[in-house]
Amino acid sequence: MQATIIGLLRKNPGLTRSEIADAIELPKMTIANGLEKLLDAGLILADPPRDVAIRGQRVRYTVDDAQVTEMVMRLEQVLGEF
Repeated sequence: MQATIIGLLRKNPGLTRSEIADAIELPKMTIANGLEKLLDAGLILADPPRDVAIRGQRVRYTVDDAQVTEMVMRLEQVLGEF
């Protein structure tokens, strides 16, 4: 699911949790959990950031391209060793 979210946000930056849930056709709470994991991993960014957003405020998400690229490069290195 996280890879699907990243792919969607790469094509459509600035989507809200609700818009992501509608596009992927999964419950909003499922998407919320996936977004939290991606935020914790530093792979996506929230606007406004979690520590600034107030309850009920629309948060828009984008991919941190530099972090995702680094992760892909690391995976390629590890997978290349097999």
